[in-house]
Amino acid sequence: MKKMIRYIIFVLLATTIACNKDALNKGPLNLYSDNTIWKDSALISRVVLQAYSSIHSIYDDAGNWMPCDITDEAKDRRSYHAANLINTGQYTSSTGIYNNIWQNTYVNVRGCNTVLSHLDEMPLSDAGKQQIKGEMLFLRALHYLDLYYIFGRFPIVDKVLSLDDELAIARGSDEDCITFMQKDLDDATALLPETYPAASLGRATKYAAIGMKCRLLLNHKDYNGAAAAAKTIIDRDLYHLFPDYEAMFYPENDDNVEVIFNKEFAGDQSGQIHNLDVYDNSRFFTGFGSVIECPTQNLVDQYLLTDGKPWDHSTLYDPAHPYINRDPRFQASIMYDGCTWMNISMDMKLGSAINPSTSSNTPTGYMLRKFLNPNYIFYGNNSNYQNCIMLRLAEIYLNYAECQLKLGNAEEARTYINLLRKRVQMPEVPAGQMDWDTYVRERTVELAFEGQRWNDIRRWGTGATMIGAQITAINIAVNNGARTYTRVSLEQRYFDPKIYYFPIPQTELQKYPAGKVLEQNPGWQ
Repeated sequence: MKKMIRYIIFVLLATTIACNKDALNKGPLNLYSDNTIWKDSALISRVVLQAYSSIHSIYDDAGNWMPCDITDEAKDRRSYHAANLINTGQYTSSTGIYNNIWQNTYVNVRGCNTVLSHLDEMPLSDAGKQQIKGEMLFLRALHYLDLYYIFGRFPIVDKVLSLDDELAIARGSDEDCITFMQKDLDDATALLPETYPAASLGRATKYAAIGMKCRLLLNHKDYNGAAAAAKTIIDRDLYHLFPDYEAMFYPENDDNVEVIFNKEFAGDQSGQIHNLDVYDNSRFFTGFGSVIECPTQNLVDQYLLTDGKPWDHSTLYDPAHPYINRDPRFQASIMYDGCTWMNISMDMKLGSAINPSTSSNTPTGYMLRKFLNPNYIFYGNNSNYQNCIMLRLAEIYLNYAECQLKLGNAEEARTYINLLRKRVQMPEVPAGQMDWDTYVRERTVELAFEGQRWNDIRRWGTGATMIGAQITAINIAVNNGARTYTRVSLEQRYFDPKIYYFPIPQTELQKYPAGKVLEQNPGWQ
């Protein structure tokens, strides 16, 4: 464990302290002593801004695999890759797929704890210190939330550890972990501002903390607590549904009125870029073996027809033209045969220029559209690196609706589901017809690919059908000049209840000395 602490200190200096040289008119922070940094307000500002770069978002996973690939939303086309080890039940504690999450969490938590430990000596006003404290508590909670949603209980570290401290810390109880994260979020809420000036967009606000608390409590099935948090945001009326569902994710609409919190790319906070546009567009555009996240027919079938009915109950459904008359969120989220992208008609038939008969094709007949930038430049210097929305008002509406359903208030839930439907001009749920299946479908299509489905499935206990699903695809054929579309089975996914929480990486277990065992998750011993 002493080696691990030295490793953490080294990485902290390399990641939290190293920083964009042009952010302020100062040299690299690693040229300054630790004592100097905490006495210089400009350097402190740089450290705080750089702390945001450590946030883990789904866009950071692009090019590797994204959470949608291990649910019924999508398939990673690469049969040999990490997501498919999970989907086929070949994942173990030694596989190492999530090693970086465990390691990086504690590096990042140490960064937050380091800033908190130096608050008293900072040459800042009390208000400035309190805001920084709020930001670090929020970020610490966010890092732990990331860890918790993957592994469950975790060792709680709330200070900068030295070599004299007990380093082999046991995992906290579930209640202790939840209480710790909730307290950090509550304390952050009391300290953070409601808004920031335009130059500081992307930093944590009071409502970002309340929203993350809402998500935490919902996943813990505290419906009263989650509902109260959601209603606080709703009643403040500071956020509004962005009128264009598809364009909400375009770079020109970064930090729009629906966004409660996002990870900023290519800005002062991180200076980072992501590879989503490169890895999830067709090879026709990128010139190399791209297309990783391939939406499933399972997900496509969740999008209602414009009469508000599912495909197999609607007179609007035409088997020869299965993609017309669909909920507009379908066209905004998924590339399908015959759609237009970057002024090109997307021919999804296997063997076409868009979907070649090589390893760079989509096995499902669909490609990802949500999040992608229609004006992305694939060659040359392109500065369009859109932000990753991590929390938006639509999720708060859905969280509130779920709580109300669980509390027996279906009509209150219906109000907020209908607000989402109204945005995309879909028929409202009629009075008296708001039920659980309607809610699940609405959450599925509204938040498709946004990274919350694994938490949803675990909370709902539907892993057998939504993780261990029979994954279907669309087969496109041409007969006498006419196209036919046939649903086909692609693969049967693996599910065991133990995978609701993934195994603690073997490399982490081995860092604990004899007699100080880090407890493994049930079923993974």
